[in-house]
Amino acid sequence: MLRVTTLHAASAAATAKYYATYLTAAPGEVPGTWSGRQAAALGLAGHVDADRLEALLSGRDPVTGMLLGRELVDRVTADGRVVKAVSGFDATFSAPKSLSVWWALSGDTGLLEAHDTAVTAALRHLERFGSTTRIRSNGGRLHPDTGGLTMATFRQTTSRADDPQIHTHAVISAKVQTGDGRWLALDARYLKRHQRTIGGLYQSVLRNELTARYGVAWEVIVNGQAEIAGVPTVLKDVFSKRTADVDHAVDQKVEDFRLREGRDPSRWERAAITREAAADTRSHKSGNGVADLRTRWTREANGAGWSADQLGESIRAAAPEVGGKAEPLTVAEIVNALSASQSSWTRPDVLRAICDIHRPVAQMSGRR
Repeated sequence: MLRVTTLHAASAAATAKYYATYLTAAPGEVPGTWSGRQAAALGLAGHVDADRLEALLSGRDPVTGMLLGRELVDRVTADGRVVKAVSGFDATFSAPKSLSVWWALSGDTGLLEAHDTAVTAALRHLERFGSTTRIRSNGGRLHPDTGGLTMATFRQTTSRADDPQIHTHAVISAKVQTGDGRWLALDARYLKRHQRTIGGLYQSVLRNELTARYGVAWEVIVNGQAEIAGVPTVLKDVFSKRTADVDHAVDQKVEDFRLREGRDPSRWERAAITREAAADTRSHKSGNGVADLRTRWTREANGAGWSADQLGESIRAAAPEVGGKAEPLTVAEIVNALSASQSSWTRPDVLRAICDIHRPVAQMSGRR
């Protein structure tokens, strides 16, 4: 799953501290890392520190402090509205709950490596197709290529409820540089409009990585995401306290909406209600380290009747036929999938359909 949120320049200092200091402070979590072609061009490599991230989100060169193009400042419209200056975007890639549960009980770092590989693949796709800008030319718009993206990625392994939740925040700067050296605003429409495609690519690469490394099988792909076969629902529920809190808040807000409006909320209204519920139930992380939490996770799993060994055996037993010959996708399959929901398609739509339909097999990689 991929969720994209907008970051603003006015809160650059607090935002940088949140990602580079607060998120990485818990024992067992790792520092953020710089990535993207433009990051390399700016001389950014290795671990992310709060000062350089703040400079970037303030629209400045993190190394020299010089402004990158126009200053990022809020503006007031003629009717008095405040338009906040956009400094970047947080693209958060979340692993299926089954993977987080498996990692929590096994401690296998290879599962985290598979997640990292999938995130890298998705971000490289974004940089290839979604790092353009927009300029006016002869009364029209042009979309020139740029030197790529400047990104800081932060992999996290726990939720705010201290449940296992593997996810990565990719903080993407809104500043891009054209071939003639100008710094302009990132055209973020590809990122925002095609979240489902980019997230689906992450999920597809993740499935291929895990099948190649461990020979796992998968349940049905729903909206681009599938759970690992053999991970029982009871364990996924035990480690989904945050989801349960949000769902309960959503139910209450939807009921209030029905009483107030006399109808069910639309899809868009329900999405807004869900975002509001997530914000209302949002709490600070406890700061507990993974080592301490793993003891709790093991105890909670045992309470549900499961151990790490039992889970591993269940996953292996659920994939007896994995390793069979891969069936190639056909054009007809892709067209049928696309035509079920729309009459015209773009490249991202086709990629999304391929990721949703394709199921991995172990022979597709030479890994163990």
